[in-house]
Amino acid sequence: MKPRARSLVQVNIAVLIWGGTAMFAKGIAIPVGPITCGRSVVAAATLLLFLLLFRKPVRLNRVGHYGIMVVLGILLCLHWLTYFAALKISTAAVAILSLHTYPVFTALVEPYLFGEKLKKIDIALVIVVFSAVLIMTPEISLSNTTTQGIMLGIVSGLFFMARNLMTRKYIQEYSGSTLMFWQVTVTGIVLLPLVALSEKAEYSPQTIGLLLLLGTVFTALPQTLFSASFKSLSAKTVSILATLLPFYGALLGYLVHAEQVTSRTALGGLIILTCVIFETVKNVGK
Repeated sequence: MKPRARSLVQVNIAVLIWGGTAMFAKGIAIPVGPITCGRSVVAAATLLLFLLLFRKPVRLNRVGHYGIMVVLGILLCLHWLTYFAALKISTAAVAILSLHTYPVFTALVEPYLFGEKLKKIDIALVIVVFSAVLIMTPEISLSNTTTQGIMLGIVSGLFFMARNLMTRKYIQEYSGSTLMFWQVTVTGIVLLPLVALSEKAEYSPQTIGLLLLLGTVFTALPQTLFSASFKSLSAKTVSILATLLPFYGALLGYLVHAEQVTSRTALGGLIILTCVIFETVKNVGK
């Protein structure tokens, strides 16, 4: 298989697997905190094994980078906690589409951080995305689970945006696997005390098996595949392919948990994804 074709397969498999991650929120019968902690610990062990086996660097180049990794790990932790909370109370389609508002918000925030010019088209895109979110929202009430899911998904996206922007600004010299290893390690360490102090969850053999699956196949593996795809594909191509995540998530949500996609969610989601693809394509050549 040619390198480009192999990379296309890798990124599609990675996005499909990430879409399946949404199924664990309802499939694992323990709170969000223990799920995220278990996922992080298993993923950290898997990624460390991968780095050692393939003789890739584990240590960081500068002492100051360890502090940055702590902040990135905390941001990842908050991103996962809010994302899984959104998945717990709403459908996969709602949670994932709300999360995917982050690329457009990034276009609004990024210029201020890097001394770049803010374009009017980016402001317009943010307004359109907000309109799409309003279309998806059944009612402006925190008692509505769909509304709660949308808000948590957007907050999760903002944490993810902050993590990405901080990575770009301060630390770009490491592979995706090395970056992810340190971040999931921090996430696991941060959550261990909280899990220990929380109400005791029942860890049945099925729950433990699902956590192992989530940490290895649905976290460490797609991260490795996604990072490898950049060897033969542009960031633009990878980003556009990543917009298939809501489709995969909604499809698997329907097949596994019989989740229905309402017309409001479909319309709002279509608008959001159109804005995301447009924002990605217009940056060709930059």
